[in-house]
Amino acid sequence: MNANIDVLDDKTHEDLQVDFKEARKSAYKQRLIPVVVSEFHSLMFHYPIVFVKDGETGAFTCSLLLGVSGEASLLEDQDITNDEVLPLNVRRLPLVAIESSDDSGPVIGVNLDSPGVGKGEKLFASQSSGLESAVAALGELYRGYKDTDAFIKTALELGLITTLKAEIQFNGKPRIALEGLYGIDTNKVPQITDSADKDKFLTIANFAYAQSFSLYNMRKLTFLTA
Repeated sequence: MNANIDVLDDKTHEDLQVDFKEARKSAYKQRLIPVVVSEFHSLMFHYPIVFVKDGETGAFTCSLLLGVSGEASLLEDQDITNDEVLPLNVRRLPLVAIESSDDSGPVIGVNLDSPGVGKGEKLFASQSSGLESAVAALGELYRGYKDTDAFIKTALELGLITTLKAEIQFNGKPRIALEGLYGIDTNKVPQITDSADKDKFLTIANFAYAQSFSLYNMRKLTFLTA
C-alpha cells in the first residue's frame, strides 16, 4: 500500500479535514476518466463516452473523454458540487477502494496527498454530505465493474466495437486527429434481434445507443483551449 493511502477510520482520522470541492477539481487535468455502464444515461448528455484499449494488455475500458490535452477539461463547465453531472470517479475523490487481504471486498481508503485534504470540514465531526456522496460513489463503482466488463465482453463477441475516426479543429490551428478511441457500431445492433435472448439484446442496445448518443458531445471539445 502506498504511504499516502490510509484505510479510513473514524478514530484515526477523527480530526481529518477534507474540502471535497477541491479534491474533485484535481480531476480537471485528466484527459480520460474511467466510467461504468450504470453512469451512461446520466453522463451521455454532458461528455463523450468512448472505449480505450490498454497499451499493454489490449483490454478495453469505458471512459469519458474530457479534453484533448491536460490544459482544459469539460469538467470545468460543470458544477463540481452537483453529483448528477459528475462521473463516479470524480465524486469519490479523495477516497479510494483498497482490496482487502481476505477477499471480503474492498475497504475504503483516503488519499492523504489529494488536493483538499487537510482543509475544509472535519469528516467525522458531523454528518458530512461530501463523505456520504464519495462513499456512495465508491460503492456504485465497485458494483458496476462486473456489469461493465460483461458489456464490453459481449460487445466484442458481437463485433460491435469499432475505431472512431474523429478530428478536432481549433480556430486558426491545424486539425488534431484523435487516436486510440473506439465506439459502438450501432448499425450492427439490430442484428442482435436474431438472437433468442431478448434480455441480452435489450441490455446491449440500452448502453450501446447511450454511448453512441454521447458522441455528440465531441463538438464541445472544440471550445476548449488546446
